[in-house]
Amino acid sequence: MAKKFGPIQTIKDKISKVWNQYPNWGKIPQFLELLEKGLDKELFFDPEKEENPIPLEDLPVDEVLRKSGPFRNFYEKLFPVSHVFRITHRYEREFLDNFLPISNEGYIGRGSYKFVYKLPWNQVVKVGKSKLPSDSLFGSLFKEVGRDLTRFLKKEEIELMEFLKSKTRRESKQDEIDFKFKRLGLERMHYWKLKSLIPDLVVPTRFFMGIRVRKNPLGIPNITLTPCDQQPLLPGKHLKEFTVKNEKLDQNVLLDTFFPKWKLNFNSHRFGVISKSKLKKIAVDFNRVIEVTKYFAEEEKLIFDVHTENIIITLPDFELKIFDFHLFDDYLYEPSLENPTPEMDHINIIEEFIRSFELD
Repeated sequence: MAKKFGPIQTIKDKISKVWNQYPNWGKIPQFLELLEKGLDKELFFDPEKEENPIPLEDLPVDEVLRKSGPFRNFYEKLFPVSHVFRITHRYEREFLDNFLPISNEGYIGRGSYKFVYKLPWNQVVKVGKSKLPSDSLFGSLFKEVGRDLTRFLKKEEIELMEFLKSKTRRESKQDEIDFKFKRLGLERMHYWKLKSLIPDLVVPTRFFMGIRVRKNPLGIPNITLTPCDQQPLLPGKHLKEFTVKNEKLDQNVLLDTFFPKWKLNFNSHRFGVISKSKLKKIAVDFNRVIEVTKYFAEEEKLIFDVHTENIIITLPDFELKIFDFHLFDDYLYEPSLENPTPEMDHINIIEEFIRSFELD
């Protein structure tokens, strides 16, 4: 198997020495068959709101993900975001709590499925984008969630879903509400699948059904029901930010002009000199991510969609953390010419970063 994937053996040997010092790391536990109710509260701690905010320059930056087109920018000015509430079911009606003030100035990034806003304290809230059921995110795992929502939603969340559905007679609206609550369960399932394997590397996250409020030009609120999640805000740098563009790939004249591609060369000391011991620990943790990625691909036929913008190296302690977690059915991917299996596209990037440590 190692020969098939072609890693550099000397690095592999050095990582294995450290790996073997911690035998429990090599074991893949079973995924929790039944999500414990309220478990997010046990592992998610609200930060001290009086704590000094992390400076913007110390936060991970991905200009491509952060930027929006002219139409989106115009829309955000016309309908600026105001706040997010967690919506629950109490007193036999919908109940709003956990007020989270957000603004366009606090917008710090976006992915394919969420907008990310910095809160006034050291935390972020991720607001789910509207998606169609045909999106690739809603594959076999979404169907599994739909077969028994009680495994993934708390009792009050299911009560809220039924209450909201009872307030409308439109079947399409009921289906939309049903879909959004299933998506909340899916997001939680993705998180716990990964959290059960590498708990210390996954950023603690609280998932909830929320409402996002925008204001129209007349000041009237525009309310959207959408799954959200909260995370601690960590100072650090995306793996992508350690990339050095110093080797352009040859394509053709047209692609080289308008869509240039660069070889992923990394400089692990770009944001400060890291000690050998910390580099070894990061290398071991990356190797754990590789093992988990292989496990999902080989045992569950799922691709862990880990990218250089989903991983950060925290500063100043230089630790690896994963803060985005989505799993897709493997049949949605086609192996590239360079790699025999789709998960290797992700693994090879990680191994390239490990090689930049020059541990041999």
